[in-house]
Amino acid sequence: MTRLPPDSDSPDGRVGQQVPGDALQRLGQTIANLAGDSNFIIDSLTELAIAMRPVSKNRLTKQQEDFLIESGTFTAEKLAATSKSVDRGSLQLGAFEAWLTHLCATMSLEDASGFLGWGEEDMRAAVSEGRLYAIEISGRLRFPVWQFNVGFPEKLLPGLTEIIEVVSPRWGWHSVAGFMATPQSSLVAVGRKTPV
Repeated sequence: MTRLPPDSDSPDGRVGQQVPGDALQRLGQTIANLAGDSNFIIDSLTELAIAMRPVSKNRLTKQQEDFLIESGTFTAEKLAATSKSVDRGSLQLGAFEAWLTHLCATMSLEDASGFLGWGEEDMRAAVSEGRLYAIEISGRLRFPVWQFNVGFPEKLLPGLTEIIEVVSPRWGWHSVAGFMATPQSSLVAVGRKTPV
């Protein structure tokens, strides 16, 4: 068993839980089987987990529970099931899932450089000049794929510089990725279109 460090910032004073060594071995083997850069994946997941709020055992008050049931928002059974799910870590698992989905929709510096046919220094310069959108995860640049388009000669989304100028200072990369993939009611041709 491996003991996780206690979370000193935890409002409920919760301490680290026991993690079976075989569970950690299975996780490590699973990541290794992905045939990617295992260290990058582990570092990224570790950074995310450190940044997340721990599962809180702070419960709703009886008055809050009664209100949710009396208002018709929950039945007693549904509230109990939801509370149990939250206690097991469903919110944290959902955050992991969303984060991994967005991470999988990025390219490494090497892959993006190869796709565009640019040198890595040209890529870094384009990022610093606002001509390419990149994020840093575990000390490495990652390029969200929404900005690339094989159908255009320069292989970049038209208007990318202007898009970066608008979204960069306002939104985090998850919000930008979500926006770029979501059909917008104001973008209509034949059916709703995503910004991309």
